[in-house]
Amino acid sequence: MSTPRSDWKGRIEGFIARRILRMPPGFIAWLLGTRRRIVHGVALDPTVQLSLDLFKLTGRPTMDQLGPQAARAEFAKLVPIADLAPRPLLEVLDRTLPGPGGAIPIRVYRAEPGVRPALVFVHGGGFVVGGLDTHDPPCRELAHQSGCVVIAVDYRLAPEHPFPAALDDALAALRWVRENATLLAIDPARIAMGGDSAGGNLTAAVCHALHARGEPLPAAQVLIYPATDMANLAPSRETYATGFFLDRGLIDMFVRAYAPLPGQTADPGVSPLLSNDFSGQPPALLLTAGFDPLQDEGLAYGRKLEAAGTAVRYVHFPTQIHGVFGMAGAVADGRAAIAACAGFLRETLGN
Repeated sequence: MSTPRSDWKGRIEGFIARRILRMPPGFIAWLLGTRRRIVHGVALDPTVQLSLDLFKLTGRPTMDQLGPQAARAEFAKLVPIADLAPRPLLEVLDRTLPGPGGAIPIRVYRAEPGVRPALVFVHGGGFVVGGLDTHDPPCRELAHQSGCVVIAVDYRLAPEHPFPAALDDALAALRWVRENATLLAIDPARIAMGGDSAGGNLTAAVCHALHARGEPLPAAQVLIYPATDMANLAPSRETYATGFFLDRGLIDMFVRAYAPLPGQTADPGVSPLLSNDFSGQPPALLLTAGFDPLQDEGLAYGRKLEAAGTAVRYVHFPTQIHGVFGMAGAVADGRAAIAACAGFLRETLGN
């Protein structure tokens, strides 16, 4: 059977993009010349700008133009272009755990033998796209660099499963990991939770839910440019509304899919920044990017944690966009983001 022309076109575009994005940043900056994008005196990373420009030149529809279901396939095609090559580990195991809506797929990454600390990782993708495969390379790298057993959770996606499905699955996964620590050869007292974007949102929401119910919280939380306020527009949402990957139209599609009911965005389970009680939260790493629409709400969340007595470590990448955590194969800051998360886990959980 012959390969459709559209598939060949996509493969060729991906091949060219991978080669271009691995050129020296200095050469790319020279190539862009006076076309560098500068906001508030800060220039966008040249490799990132070139990748955005190249995507625009292809004429491919954006994910919000495609709609939720088709966007999943598009996201899965785009991610490997800028991501790391998968790192071999001691063990990578796919399995399922029981959840409120049926079996929840998970992937367990182990880099070192013996009883280890753990990270329950909840992937990003606006609650609509993403999964175990799209976040496989950074999860492998986190396991390698942190020494943690990383358990990635494939929660149910919207719009087929709107709020609170993803939150319920994330809660179920953390509880199951704690209850099955012996089976997983992990230390139940050293289980952290974290994720990027929507995964950061779910991590924060899980911690608030557990505290409200008097259940044990994770030993630490890793919040990678988290979405924390779906109800209000912070200034960074306006400043970086178009042209920096996570455009306003894409955010709107994600929010409509995940929280479709009137007033639902003001629910603290959807918008953790609106929670009334920030006490008793675990130490946090808060990673932000300068050209990210979610930058301000992430920082606001960190300030609320600090005001309630939680230790917060801030890591900021001023020249980067939302998604840098998954661009470690193309930009140095992507690798630095993974290293910062791994270092925080080693220091906070012990090793």
